[in-house]
Amino acid sequence: MLKKRWMVGLLAGCLAAGGFSYNAFAKENNENSQPSSKAGALTEQQAESIAKTVVDGNVEDIDRELYNGKDVYEVEIEKAGEDYDVYVDIHTKQALNDPLKEKAEQVAITKEEAEEIALKRTDGTVTESKLDEEDGAYIYEIEIQTKQGTETEFEISAKDGRMIKTEIDD
Repeated sequence: MLKKRWMVGLLAGCLAAGGFSYNAFAKENNENSQPSSKAGALTEQQAESIAKTVVDGNVEDIDRELYNGKDVYEVEIEKAGEDYDVYVDIHTKQALNDPLKEKAEQVAITKEEAEEIALKRTDGTVTESKLDEEDGAYIYEIEIQTKQGTETEFEISAKDGRMIKTEIDD
């Protein structure tokens, strides 16, 4: 009987020690997997301030993402009717891109020139026209309403005026 009590006590002690060890490990592991909860980690407000030094405008959204393999805040900023994404490294607290500079380097034709290219392909009236960035490349999205009532959408390279895509809606 004494041997059974001793074994039960030993087993209970081992279970308790294992539970404490597991709890301590889980807490440490959880702290390591959530850098934003650590002291000194970049906050959304800090990311917003850093991004606004690159593009001064109205912040519309902030999301945590991976950018070129780095943990970042993607800060979407609207300026003069256009949206720009600034990526701020969470660990180094540095902006990783300059979308205004990228745009200046990649946009060689005007919106009006892109509209003329689209109108050469189909006769009608431009109903919508905007510059957009997709996967690091700038394109113009042009919508034309034809006299027959159909709508044709074009994607045109802002760098060289090359037709990328044409889509006709009935």
